[in-house]
Amino acid sequence: MDRARRARGHWLFGLVLIAALALRVLASLAFRPILWFGGDSASYLATGLRLVPDPSRAGGYGFLLWALRPLHGPGLHSLALVGALQHAMGLAMGVLIYLLARRHGLPAWVATLATVPVLFDAYELQLESDAVPDIPFGLVVVVALYLLLRSPGERRPAALTAVAAFLLGVSALLWPVGLVLLAILLAVLLAALLIRRAGTVTVLAALLAGALPVAAYAAWFSEHEHQFSLTRSDGVYLWSRTMSFANCAVLEPPAGERVLCPPSGRRMAASLYIWEQDSPLLALPGGRFSARANQLALHFALRAIAAQPGDYAAAAGHDIALSFFWTRPVHPDAGIVDRYQFADAATAWVPASLRTPGGGTVAGDQARYNRGRPAPTRVVQPYARWLVTYQHYAYLPGTLLGVILLAGLVVTMVRRRVRGAGLPWTFAVTILVVPPLVADFDLRYLVPAVPVACLAAVLACAPPATAGQRRWTTSAAATGTTVPVPEAERTSSLPSASTPTASPESD
Repeated sequence: MDRARRARGHWLFGLVLIAALALRVLASLAFRPILWFGGDSASYLATGLRLVPDPSRAGGYGFLLWALRPLHGPGLHSLALVGALQHAMGLAMGVLIYLLARRHGLPAWVATLATVPVLFDAYELQLESDAVPDIPFGLVVVVALYLLLRSPGERRPAALTAVAAFLLGVSALLWPVGLVLLAILLAVLLAALLIRRAGTVTVLAALLAGALPVAAYAAWFSEHEHQFSLTRSDGVYLWSRTMSFANCAVLEPPAGERVLCPPSGRRMAASLYIWEQDSPLLALPGGRFSARANQLALHFALRAIAAQPGDYAAAAGHDIALSFFWTRPVHPDAGIVDRYQFADAATAWVPASLRTPGGGTVAGDQARYNRGRPAPTRVVQPYARWLVTYQHYAYLPGTLLGVILLAGLVVTMVRRRVRGAGLPWTFAVTILVVPPLVADFDLRYLVPAVPVACLAAVLACAPPATAGQRRWTTSAAATGTTVPVPEAERTSSLPSASTPTASPESD
């Protein structure tokens, strides 16, 4: 009886989840075994095969590919399993958003509505089908937030907070923006410590847990590249940011950095200065991502920002604004934008003979990972044609993403629901803002922000968890009605009237 009642309470989300699953099955049938995002995918695959770092990017996704490689089944080879797992990750984000919204007392239809942009956005679906780390990054962040916010009004065990911090440390290995998210969590915990809403044990446990995966990866990177870091490209990317405004007549860089001045003529999108065939970086010893090039690029970038702070703010602000356009902006160029289109799924964005880290080639690495079978993307009709049409209409415009963020902020401030919605809202804004500040805007950076923004907006609407609030029974949570639990049967899942309400970050 209880199970039937619970099922009835979740019927709406169940239907939505079945439709989202069907969409992902369709994508798996349409594009086999997986989509390839040019050099990025080739780099991660090389790490997954040979456990060698690529100095240009954090290789945590390569370790995921390495872990998944031994797995295969009848008629299903490793790369198809990677795509299937990423589709499952997309569904898992929707489920976690729904569960968290219900735990915060929201009705089923509101919780279900919050999952729609994640479960049905065509560009989310496209990245789930692609050999890139964006979807695993998004899931790790959502799981961390779920652990931090799952029980409104309760004191948070130190162990649970540490696990969330560890996951954010792992997210930094998938995409270095995760480092900023980890820093935000630690700052929140330190602030809570100062006002005695978090204990010293909680803060120290989170600090150590978050640092552990980052330090382990940096040590592994140092073994290969003799530098304790996640990449050897932070200076290069920041330098590229300055290429959209730097004026060497104003900067007067030293002789060793003058080669990094932007070429004359019309300015391109910032990131293109790294990858163009005539990039100034190629004039430096060791190429684009040598230790020397990275150091000189960092010095040049910091000098440019200090000398032209207004121009830096304008350039970064322009690219941040691209996140909120109604139509998808063509940035950094049409070739990059086309990589996110199902219509161009079979395009080989880099030559099959391109050398990869560790001495392989693009085609050779794909076949080796896929149990000896060649693995360029194969488009299967009519499924692919259906998804091409779907992508024309079913996506979240940037303007609506901005509305979701604005609504979450306004409701949070009006209702003073900072403890529930403040952290996911800050995470969503961070994911959107950090890339244009330190490198450039790219459409794929919008996708990981969507689930977190939806989570912030829906939690801002949740009823407050008060000290005298009674615990919901399982059937009440499922049906959306509140049923008081007898005094003798209460648990400690919510504070009693004599217990001060603690923030989600408390120990």
